[in-house]
Order: sequence, then structure tokens, then C-alpha cells
Amino acid sequence: MADSYRVLVVDGNNDDRALSVFLLTKALAGAEVVEVPNALVFAERLTRGDFAAVVTEFRLDWGDGFQVLDAVRSLRPACPVIFFTAHGSEAVAADGLRRGLAGYVVKGSAGFLALAETVRAAVGAAASAHRLEELSRGFDRLTDELSLGTFAATQQGTVAGASPALARILGLAGVDAVGGRQVAKFFHDAKARQQVADTLARGEVIRGFEAEGRREDGTPVWLRLAAWPVADGSGFGYQGVLEDVTARRAAERELAERASALSRSSDELQEVAYAISHDLQEPLQLIARYTRLLAKSAAGKDAERYTGTIQQCADRMQTMIDDVLAYARVGTRGKPFAPVDFGEALKKATANLKAAVEESGGEVTCEAMPTLAADGAQIVQLFQNLVGNALKFRRSEPHVKVLAIDEGEAWTFAVADNGIGIPPQHLERIFGMFQRLHTASEYPGTGIGLAICKRIVERHGGRIWAVSEPGKGSTFFFTVPKHLGGPAAATAGEPEE
Repeated sequence: MADSYRVLVVDGNNDDRALSVFLLTKALAGAEVVEVPNALVFAERLTRGDFAAVVTEFRLDWGDGFQVLDAVRSLRPACPVIFFTAHGSEAVAADGLRRGLAGYVVKGSAGFLALAETVRAAVGAAASAHRLEELSRGFDRLTDELSLGTFAATQQGTVAGASPALARILGLAGVDAVGGRQVAKFFHDAKARQQVADTLARGEVIRGFEAEGRREDGTPVWLRLAAWPVADGSGFGYQGVLEDVTARRAAERELAERASALSRSSDELQEVAYAISHDLQEPLQLIARYTRLLAKSAAGKDAERYTGTIQQCADRMQTMIDDVLAYARVGTRGKPFAPVDFGEALKKATANLKAAVEESGGEVTCEAMPTLAADGAQIVQLFQNLVGNALKFRRSEPHVKVLAIDEGEAWTFAVADNGIGIPPQHLERIFGMFQRLHTASEYPGTGIGLAICKRIVERHGGRIWAVSEPGKGSTFFFTVPKHLGGPAAATAGEPEE
């Protein structure tokens, strides 16, 4: 209710009118009560429209209360009109209430005392209705802006009421055109219609159901439906929201197409890198071949030194190209995932490193290993690179231990050694391509082995990291999820010494 408002008192009886004005002014804080003694003043006030309520006698010299009621409601439909009369009847009261009368008070001692409260309640109810209407309009604007349409439906799924936004989403002329339609028929596909109809028939909630629909003119529109049962006097019905998600679906489709194009581009770049690396091998082989011929035919220490340097460069370039090829093959030559016994993969990797194990006097042990869906050849390469590094970067006789830990959604593997360790500031850098912490004369290699490990682990949906303390050794961890295209995990094998 507003802080100040105006009430019209329409009554041809001067005494009754004056008493009404007095009592209302005294009882209604902030109200300005205006006397309306005749039709001329009423007409003038009516055209102004600056009043919040009208109190009128039913019997007037120039008409009756119904004329006042009709005149007010024609210009101010929400304005409450109250009959305060000594000349009415139950029939008049009933007829007035049917026509929108806000209150009926009989003149008399009790009536004069009750009048103010009746006016206060009527004005308050009108103000509340106005606020609700404003909120409803705001909600309609919001749902319209968000392409959200609201509706109410019967237990059978027949629309009983709808918002204007719903009509616009469906391309209908107005809310009247929505009434009587089946909610299931918002959708075009017969299977989608049947699914919605069956769910409603069971009295269940529908959450986020999306399918293609058709507007009234036949244009396609993607719709998202939510509906929930609401109890009523005869059982239950439904309330729901229908959202136009056409723009979102188009954006998702465009994003998927761009992602697909990017993936194709990435694959093509990998193929180009592979081809370039492959084509580079031929001239390098020629360099190496003719350098060897030169070494055989040339004389002098300088020739030997020069040809030796050329040969070393060619050999190193060949090694780098081989490593680049191995890196590219992780993404382009990978095999489909199948059950892989990680214990057997570690055995193969250790067998491939037999010479390094014997030369270093090292020892490789493992605990029970699981069987997971993976690319077997890549898992062998992963273990071979990690164990090979542990044997290479050693202080004394290397001891390498491999563990597997069940973490619920994934297995975590650890390859621990007692080697030279890694400074903490380099623990992330070491997984980049050609990242070396030592010179080639100290420890041979190209610095791409851990990059290959990272690529293999990421292809399997996991991650890889390291912890280390210089002079005491390093532990490399990597994870492999259980759910990648195969059984979660089989029983672990026997520990290997």
C-alpha cells in the first residue's frame, strides 16, 4: 500500500457522508478522504483517476451503486469499490460481489466502525494484487528474454494454461492457441512424444528432456522440457517450463565442428611431422655413408677429425629424428585399447633393457600389477623409458622398484630409484621435448624420452609427475583410469623379482 492515497466517498446524504469522511480520515493514516456529493463531482473525479478506493451508497439521487461500480471498473479495473449503504439487500450484495464489488457494509453503529477496516483491507489487497501483477509482468519479460515458456497441464498432459512466451516459442498466435494441446506434441519425433506421454502418465518428473519440435509454420526448433506434478483438488496436474534451446544447440554443433576440424588439423600436422622426419632420414643416411667413404679414402689427422665430427652430427640427428618419430607415433600409430597385463609389460621392458641392467649392475623389482585397458606396446615403451632413465642417471648400483596402487577410479603407478635425483625447479620442465639437464657427454640421449612418456600417459587419460631429492633418487608417478574401453581391473599378478 502506498504511503498516501485518496479515497472517494460517494453519498447524497450530507450527514452520512460527513461522518464517513471523519471516521475514515481518523482511522486511515496517510489517506486523503474526498467527499463526492453528486454526479458532477463524481464525473470530474472519475476522469482524474487519482484515487485508490471508492466508498458509495447504493441508493443515490442520480443513480445507484451498480452504476458507480461499472463506471469505476471501466476506467480503473483494479480499484476496489465498497458499498456502504442503508438501502441494500442480500440480493444487492450478492449481485455486487459477482460484478467485482470489494466489500459490502451496512450502515449503522457497527457499520461505521467496520468501514475503515474494510477500506484498509480492500486497498491493501489491491496493492498486493498490483505488486503481484508487476512481478508477473517482470517474470514474463524475463522468461521471454530467456526463451522460457511456462505452462500448467492436466494429469493427462493437456495444456490448461500457458504464458505468452510459450506461445511465441511454438509460433502460435497467442496463449489461447496453446490451450488444449498435448504437452507431448510439443515435439516432432514420435519416439520423443511417446516418451514424454508415458512419463506424464506415470506421474513422474521430467527433467531437462531435449528433442526437436516444430513451430506452427513447420520450422524446426530444439526444445528443452521440465515438468513436475502438482496436487490439486481432484488429484494432480502438472506445471512446467519449455525452453527454446535452438541457439545453444547450434552453438554446440558449431563448437563440435570446430573441434573436429582442429582435431583433423592436428592429425594432419602430426602426419606432416612424421613425413618430414621420415624424408629427412634419406639425406642423413647419405651423409653418413659418404662420410664413411671419405674417412676411408682421405688422409691426415684433420680429415679424420672432420669426418669424425660429421659422423657424430649425423648420428645425433638420426637419433633425434628417431625420437621425433617415436613421439609422433604415440598419437598417429597407437593401437586400440585392449586388456594389458602391466606386470607382463614391465617384464618386456626390463628384457629390452637387459644390456643396461647388466652393465650397471642394477636391479628392477615390482609388486603386484593390474590388468587394464591400454595400448600394450605403448605401456612397454612407457616402462622402458622410465626404468631406462633410472638405470642411466645413477650414483652407484641402481635399485629400481615399481609399484601399483588402486585409487578407486584409477591405478597409480610409481617407478622409484636411488639415482642422482632432480632439482625441484626442473620437475615440470623435464617432460618437455628435448629438455636435458646434463650434457650429452655426461649422459647420452636427446631429452625426449619423458615427453614420450607424458604423451603416452595422456593418451590413456592419465597424468604423470615426479618427486625427487637431489642425491637421493627420484620417483615418477603416472595414473591410468580403469574405465577406458575395457574391464576396470583384473586381479593383480604375482610380484616379480
